[in-house]
Parts: sequence; C-alpha cells; structure tokens
Amino acid sequence: LYLQGAYQDTDGYRRHSGVSQRSVYFGASHDTEQSFFKVFGFAGHERSGLSYLATDEATLAEDPRHNDLTPDDRDSFGQRFVSAQYHRALGPDSELSFQGYYNGADGWYRISDATAGSRGLFQYGLDWRSIGATATYRRTTGAWDLTWGGHVNDFASRHSRDVVDGERSYANRGFKNEVNSFLKVGYTTGRWLHYGDVQVRWARFRYEGSLDLGSVSWTFVNPKIGTRYSVGNGVSLYASIGRAGREPGRMDMLQGEDNASMPYRLDAVSPERVTNAEMGIDVNRGTLSASVNGYFMEFRNEIALTGELSETGLPTRRNVDRSFRRGVEVDLRWRPLAGLQLRHTAAYSYSRIRTWTQYYDVYDEDGSWVGSTTRTHSGVPPLLTPAVTASAAADYSPVSSTTLGLTARYVGRSHLDNTGSDRFTAPDFVVLGATADVRLGGVLGWARGAPTLRVRADNLLDNAHLYPSGYSYQYFVGAPVPSAAPEGVRYFYPLATRSLTVMLDISF
Repeated sequence: LYLQGAYQDTDGYRRHSGVSQRSVYFGASHDTEQSFFKVFGFAGHERSGLSYLATDEATLAEDPRHNDLTPDDRDSFGQRFVSAQYHRALGPDSELSFQGYYNGADGWYRISDATAGSRGLFQYGLDWRSIGATATYRRTTGAWDLTWGGHVNDFASRHSRDVVDGERSYANRGFKNEVNSFLKVGYTTGRWLHYGDVQVRWARFRYEGSLDLGSVSWTFVNPKIGTRYSVGNGVSLYASIGRAGREPGRMDMLQGEDNASMPYRLDAVSPERVTNAEMGIDVNRGTLSASVNGYFMEFRNEIALTGELSETGLPTRRNVDRSFRRGVEVDLRWRPLAGLQLRHTAAYSYSRIRTWTQYYDVYDEDGSWVGSTTRTHSGVPPLLTPAVTASAAADYSPVSSTTLGLTARYVGRSHLDNTGSDRFTAPDFVVLGATADVRLGGVLGWARGAPTLRVRADNLLDNAHLYPSGYSYQYFVGAPVPSAAPEGVRYFYPLATRSLTVMLDISF
C-alpha cells in the first residue's frame, strides 16, 4: 500500500501567472509467484493565472515579466484517474496481462475581451471522461518472440461558454471511439535480431451542437520492420523502416473554433501519414556508452502548426501537402574517474515544408485594416524547429553523501512562422544550471527518514533574454507588391532569470 500527498504554490515568473496545486496519489498491489494485481490512481486540483500570450520584444526589453493577460484571466481544473492491472505468467514461456482505466477531468478557464465592456469576461467550461481497457499476450518459443495486444477506448467531452454572471452562449459535445490491435514478432539467429510489428487502428469522432456536423472515421494500418546486428565487444548496429498515420484533432476539424459557427466538413482535414527510416549504432564498453541514431521522415498531409492562436488561445494547425525531417541524435555517457560522470546529448536536424501559403493582413497608411493577401513560400523550415539542440553535463561525487552537477544547454535559432524569413526568428541561447544533493543521513548520522537536501540553480548567467518559443505577426502597409517584404512584430515567451530552488526530501 502507498499514499502520497502534494501541495505547491508559486507566484509564477510572469506577472499574475501563479499556480496553486494539490493532489493525492494512492496505490495497492498484491504479488504471488505467478501473478500480480495492482490498483493505483490520483486526484488533483489546480488553479492558475493564465499567461498563454507571448509578449512583443520591445515590451520584454522594458519588463521581461510582462503578461498581456489580466488577473481575471484564470482557470480552475480537477482531474481523477484510476487504473487496475492484472498480470499472470501462464508458464515459463508465456504471459498475459489486462488493464482497465478511467480518466476524468472538469473545470473552467476565463478569458476577458476588452472590446466587450463589462460583459466581456467569458467562462469556458470543459468536462470530459475517458474509459478504456487493454490486453496483451506474449509467448517465447525458441528463437521466436511473439506479442499480441489490443486496446479499446471511449471518450466523451462537453464544451460550453458563459458570460460570467450572465447567460450561456453555447454548449456542445464531442465523442470519440477507438479500437486497435497489434502484433509484434521477433526472431533471433546468431548475432542477428529481426523484428517487425503491425498495428490496425480504427477511430471515429462525432460532434453534437447547435449545428449537426455528423461523424467521421479513420482506419490506419501501421507496419514496421527492422533488424539489429551484434558486432561484438559491446557494439551493435540497427536499422528499421515503418509507416504510421494519425487523425486530425477536434480543433483542427473546427478550424480552431471551440463551438462550430458553420457546417464544417469533418473529413476536410486529411489524416497525417509518415514513413520513417532509422539506422544507428550502440556502444557499451565498461565506463563508456554511446549511441548515434539517424532518421529520415517523409510526411504526406502533415498536420502542421500555423503559428497562429485560436480564439481560446490554443495553437492552430492545418494540412501541409508534403514535408520532411532529417536528423541525427547523439547520446554519450562516460565515467573517466570514480565518482565522475560526463554526459552529452545533441540533436541535429534539417526539416523543410515543400510549400506554405501564408495569410497577411493589409493596412493603409493611417493604420486601418483594408483587407488581406497571401503569399506562397517554398522549401521553408517548420516553425519552432531549431536545427541544433545540445547539452553537456557533469556529475561529481567527492564523497559518497554528496553529488554536485553542472549542465550547459544550447538551443539553436528557430523560426516563429512557416515563411522561412530570417527576420522573424527566436534567437539561439545557452543556459547554465547547477545542482547539489547532500544526503544528510550520511553527514549527520540520521538513519530515520533518509533526509536529502537538494539545491538547484537555473540560468546562472542571469540572462533575461531567453526566448525558446513565440510567434510572429506579419502584415503589409499599403498595396503589397511582389518585391516588398512584409512588416511585422516578434512575440516571445520568456524563460525566468536566475532562480534558486531548495528542497528537503524525507522518506518514511
């Protein structure tokens, strides 16, 4: 049996963006030689001050903690989750497991509209639940390893909007059902391991509101095959290729709306499909472990971020006919001395969208909106996709009771939209952090509670211009001509300046 409670309260880095959270975790398990049964879950509640809008860079230069939203823009949500698992060995070479789960949440968030006067504070309500079950069977026979599994899920949600202290604007419901099954096969011969799997997945979405949009369903067949070869001396090579698909989300089909204002065709957004090939090398030799992985992803109808926000502040997406992602991932770990570990991870990528049509507002010389226009851009990088991210870290234990750590992280420049313009990017940055863990039981001779003092310092250089994300607003003043570049503004989400966290961890 176990039980854990948690409470957290913070003012937040951005103004009036604080969060108050409370939660409880619980569980029970029973084991035998052939089986185990486990029940676990949690319940929690959170109240937040909203800060989902980025801030223009001129304002951030004056006040890096600025928040465009008001103290009235806040939310309150609760969640309950419970799961039961049963696993049984049917013999020395086979096993069977089942799991059932329930996940439910409800609450509201409030967004003010300054143009609507005293009746411009809207409360959006959300209430949803998800019920599902899985089953898995595994059998090993000689060189063969066979796994079969299945999953069913039923999801229902209710969305509403009310004027605070006023009437209800709308209410609608969404329903989604899913059934899938997969089969995985592995075959070992000598130094070779060959493997493959295939998943068949069916999903359906239905919308109920003031407009009857009907329902839409999708069927996906997702196969994958691969092989791994053990060279010897802790070195192995591998390669795989697979294909997968996913359906659009509710907001994609409603073009960012929380409540459908027109009879959208739910099948107008095509499902996304990707073919992914990977190859790499793993090395494990004593104090050194390393892996290098290369991937090649080809998308059809990628459901890509547009860089815009919906009326409720969520990022919007739409189909891209063709796009691709290429990259290399590196992970290194080395212990050159007792008590010292060095780590390095890096990701290098080259990603492009073949063609992207961007919509621009057009204003006259007096600043009045006069219309809109479009431009099509070719071979552009997807937004918020840096070409390089890397980190280097060192952990050192001078004595058995103390561990000191230092981490440096680099994030490369990324574009704020899909136009490929170098004028609308988030700058690259380096951030340093340090940690210290002191096990007080060893230092002070306290055996009870195993107390540990944990100290973490972030952004040691106190850089107030760490902007990992954001978006842009581009527009034309006067009649746009083909050679004219649009004007615009960059908006960023700032990371906090230098901060220190001290925690005392006691376990009983």
